[in-house]
Amino acid sequence: MNDDFNQHAQTVMEHITDLGRSDETKRAYELCFDMLGKHLLETEMDFSIEEAFKWLDSISGQLSQVNIGLFKAAINKLNDLYFYGEIRTGHYDRSKTLAGKLCDEFQLVHRELIIYLSGKAEATIKRHSCESAGILLRFQSRGVFSVADVSYGVLLEEFSFSDEKSYYVRSVHHGNLRLLLQFLYEKTLVPYGYTLFVDGMTMRKDYFWNSVAPEHMASLRASLCDEKAMGLDEFRIMQDSLYQEHLQEDYSKTALTGVRRISNLFYLFMDMNDLCYAPAVGSIWLESLKPHISLLEYKHFRRVLCLIEQRFQGLTFPLQSYFVFRETVYNRMPGWCLPDAGNYLALKEKEGWARSTINMYRSSICRFCIGIDALGVTSFKTLTASEVKQFNLNDQHQTPAGKNAYNSRIRKFLQFLGEAGKLGNPFLFLSLPCVCAANESLVITLTEEEQETLRNIFRAENATTSLREKAMLQLGLYMGLRETDVVSLTIDSIDWENVSIRILQEKTDYEIILPMPTSVANALYRYIMYERPASDTRAVFLRKVAPFSAVGRNACQNALNDALPGRDVPGSGFHVTRKTFATNLLKNDMPPQRVAEALGHQGLATVHKYLSLGEERMRLCGFSLSDRNLAFRGGFCHE
Repeated sequence: MNDDFNQHAQTVMEHITDLGRSDETKRAYELCFDMLGKHLLETEMDFSIEEAFKWLDSISGQLSQVNIGLFKAAINKLNDLYFYGEIRTGHYDRSKTLAGKLCDEFQLVHRELIIYLSGKAEATIKRHSCESAGILLRFQSRGVFSVADVSYGVLLEEFSFSDEKSYYVRSVHHGNLRLLLQFLYEKTLVPYGYTLFVDGMTMRKDYFWNSVAPEHMASLRASLCDEKAMGLDEFRIMQDSLYQEHLQEDYSKTALTGVRRISNLFYLFMDMNDLCYAPAVGSIWLESLKPHISLLEYKHFRRVLCLIEQRFQGLTFPLQSYFVFRETVYNRMPGWCLPDAGNYLALKEKEGWARSTINMYRSSICRFCIGIDALGVTSFKTLTASEVKQFNLNDQHQTPAGKNAYNSRIRKFLQFLGEAGKLGNPFLFLSLPCVCAANESLVITLTEEEQETLRNIFRAENATTSLREKAMLQLGLYMGLRETDVVSLTIDSIDWENVSIRILQEKTDYEIILPMPTSVANALYRYIMYERPASDTRAVFLRKVAPFSAVGRNACQNALNDALPGRDVPGSGFHVTRKTFATNLLKNDMPPQRVAEALGHQGLATVHKYLSLGEERMRLCGFSLSDRNLAFRGGFCHE
């Protein structure tokens, strides 16, 4: 038996070789004959087509759908040689048999799918034809005889058809289902969401579409009647626009895939639940996912949904915006205080105060309102001077200056309330002190050793410090620029011809033109030419990864930390380079007026604090005790 089997197997291999079958097909035939031959030897049975197909059914779970078909073809040809002495043509075509069982509409769909696949390899067309016929036949078994009747419920059942199969079989089945749905969509027979169905389901996480409780879904649908909403076709346009924005900003392939995947899952959720888009839909969906996904995933989902909501509201914040939610003190302020506090803050905004100033007012008012509420006050009208004083005693701050900063703003709030007639006593602001002791802080500069370390880093060609960090540090150390001015430096600020930099200082709003040392100019040139990412952004210093926008203030501090990792001086950040710059100018006999000009100051008051660091010159200012009629007695004095 074994000799006949091997001989017939060899004849079949020669036959398919003469027909020019692919290497993949020949490998599948060889694998079939090898495995079947071993099975017949182990069971001590002769070849028969019944026994061969019984064996094939027992191992079908280990094979792909393609290999199952090729194994059947190999067994049929082997059977021809055993019983007919030759290999016959026109064997059983399973796809034609399945297609013959389809209803008229599905037969038409099947024929058009084959036309749609024209141009692909014959084996590929045959495989897809067979699989799609099987899918449509299973639709019929569920009572669906028209494409219009195919629903997500039907698709979910079909998707689960291959759950118990091997990974490869599942992949082939999902691929054919995806192809069929894409074809039906292009024929405008099914909605766009069906094209996303297979990719969404392969994540094997049904909470992406059914985690919202039914009662929440009902209230959500009811609320959409009164809320501004967007149809899914418009949502697709906005979704594609958001993806293109990320693409134009050179985001990585991983980031682009994440944006597309999250927005597609959201689209699928809305389509499966018959919803249109509104911000409330995104919020409810995101909250429903929170228990099921990691914190990192949640942040990615939230970022994409926040960007979508911004575009829906007509806002155009940059893609690198941070969407951080934390409960503020303002959220915890007593309700009876909110109207008056809100009116006061709105007034400050109308007056054009900076956002940081308004935030300081908000923080001060919140402390005050929470503090007097804890004392039992329920209305500004009943507030007394003793309660204001008690609040002041209870309100703790780390420094007198901090307490003074808060009290000064609370006094102005009380004045506002008094002028508006909200207080029983309009002069309550006088009961809150607003003074503190003068505070003189020590000037901290870089040591000579630290400055020498930085100089060595600037000179080194193979240092681990990047060209961007070198340029930033030199702008601080050799030109005295603040970190806010360093990161806001633009290409237009640099005058290469006159070797100078022209900036509008963010802190003082005072424009200055500073000469640019050669070393700084060279550092900027090397960074711009050899390390700076290509971008239309005019900012000099850009992020190292997409989006290539201007860096934040922390970049300067990070550069100093990288260059001097062992340095640990509390309260001394990147600003130490500016202080070192000023001190070095004074040590080199630079007049205070020139130092003030180099720092961008309009007076000498700030420069005076650096004078104490010139030890040699300070010694020249000493007075003789005898000239001042001061007796030099006691202590370490020997009479």
